[in-house]
Amino acid sequence: MGEKKVSMRQIAKICGCSLATVSYALNHTGQGKISSATRLRIIDTAKQLNYPTTRTTRGKKNRAAILVTRLHGESVGRRLHLTDLAMQLEAQLLELGIPSVILRLGDLVEDWRKILAVSPSVIFVLDGGCRAVAHVNPPCVTPMIFVDCDNDDPLYYKILPDYPSLMLEAKTRLGREDLFLVAEPVRSGQLMTLLSQGFAPQDVFFHDGTQSLSHFLEAHQGRKGVVVGDLLGVEVCGQFPPEDLAVICSLDDPGLFPPQTTLLPAPNADKAKAAASVASDLLTLDYDPTQGNRILVKGNFPANG
Repeated sequence: MGEKKVSMRQIAKICGCSLATVSYALNHTGQGKISSATRLRIIDTAKQLNYPTTRTTRGKKNRAAILVTRLHGESVGRRLHLTDLAMQLEAQLLELGIPSVILRLGDLVEDWRKILAVSPSVIFVLDGGCRAVAHVNPPCVTPMIFVDCDNDDPLYYKILPDYPSLMLEAKTRLGREDLFLVAEPVRSGQLMTLLSQGFAPQDVFFHDGTQSLSHFLEAHQGRKGVVVGDLLGVEVCGQFPPEDLAVICSLDDPGLFPPQTTLLPAPNADKAKAAASVASDLLTLDYDPTQGNRILVKGNFPANG
């Protein structure tokens, strides 16, 4: 006879906690706020007892839901960036044997039941916030990974470009400290703060349609700047000397830009690979909860010279 399968109830009894707490810890969800020490104890116990992974306990293959968030008045550049990121993530997950469904939505709470209808084993949120998760009904018991966004909640993994190192590289390549910033708007307020960190307020422009890009660029003639976004970079290069620009690009298509433009690639493919790897680790409990869950993907640029 085979060994009897270990249950969450057994783990809860050994750890001296509730069944719900074990579920939250093993599924890496945030509906129950539990300490890192408790989470670590539960996961260690599960590993020692050879608790089966998500694949075997549910008796069906894993499936991912990739949520592409919408913004009112968003640009074509933002849509293209997130669509490419979703497709790159879909391809990476498929290599791991995890099929996925891409859903475009405006509000997590309003669209929650549509998301649950696809029965996801893991949920990816592209450029979205985590606060709404606390308000979904029924509560979230599925691991969630946030890509191209940032938050302070220790219960969620965040995968985003290493913008501080990219901005430092831009200053080095352009040979100036007092750069200006032009970027696509983002839904994550914390990411918006991270992007604009180190720039004077009058030197920051988020292309949300409320102000004139041409007027901003005209006011910064004679300066040098950083552009975040591929299509936005193409637009800015058409109105500003490209040799005075560094473009942080994600589409891995350098032919879009004039040759004298400084390109700092932060490929969507790299972020997708990191996100898919995290999902695989979460679904198989093959991760260390004591490690940080904010993953900064390094820029993929060649050495100076």
